[in-house]
Amino acid sequence: MEPMSQIVCLGICAHKQLLLMTFLICLVAMNANGQRVRISDIDLNLVDGAGVSDSQRSSGMRVEGLAASASKKGSLATQEWQSGKAALEEAIYKETARYKIDPDLVFALVWQESRWNLKAVSPKNARGPFQLMPGTAARYAVNNPHDPKQAARAGVAYFVWLLDRFGGNVTLALSAYNAGEFVVDAYLSGKPIMLRGGKVINPRGIRTNGIPPYRETENYVRGIAECYRLIRAERQAASTIVR
Repeated sequence: MEPMSQIVCLGICAHKQLLLMTFLICLVAMNANGQRVRISDIDLNLVDGAGVSDSQRSSGMRVEGLAASASKKGSLATQEWQSGKAALEEAIYKETARYKIDPDLVFALVWQESRWNLKAVSPKNARGPFQLMPGTAARYAVNNPHDPKQAARAGVAYFVWLLDRFGGNVTLALSAYNAGEFVVDAYLSGKPIMLRGGKVINPRGIRTNGIPPYRETENYVRGIAECYRLIRAERQAASTIVR
C-alpha cells in the first residue's frame, strides 16, 4: 500500500473510532454520577453560529446517525428518520443563523430531548424533536410540533428567549428549558414561588447556582454540555482529516 493511502486509511479509521466514542459518551452523559454539576459557559460557543461552512455541515453531526443505525439498522424507519433529521438539521441551521447562535448547541439539545425523533411524544405531552409543551407550541404559533420547520422555528426562538431572560447564561437557559423558567427563578433567588394552581416551587427556600437540585435537570444540562463539546471535537477532527 502506498504511504499516502496508508495515511488516509489511518485517518478514516481514527475518525470512525472517534464517532463511536462520541456516540457512547453522549449516551451515558446524562446518567453520569458524582458531584453536583457545574457547567461553565466558557465551554459553550455562542458566537460562531453563522460561521459553519458547507464542508463542516457535511462532516459534522454524524453522532445522531449512529444512534439511529444502532437501534433501527436496515429498517424502513431508518430512512424515514434520516430524511426527517436532514430536514430538521437544515431548519436548525437557518434559525440559528437568524439569531446568530451556535447550531451545534441546538443539535446537542435536540439529541438530548428526542434523539432527533420527529414523532417523539413524552408522558407529559411534550411533542416533536424539541419536545415542545402545548403552551409553548401555542405561544409560537406552532400547529404541528412534529414538522421540522415549525419545530426548529419555535424551539430555537424559545431557547433564545430563555438566553435573553437569564442574561445569556447558557446553563440557566438549558435548566429552564428542562424544568421551567420559574423553577430556575426559585432556586436562583432562594425564594419559594407559587405557580398557578397552587403548586409551590422551592418551599424550603434553598438557594443554588440556579440549576434546580433535580437529578433529571442536572443530568440534562451535563448531557447537553458533553454532547456539545464532543460534536465540536468531531467537527474539528473531520475537518483535519479532510485537509
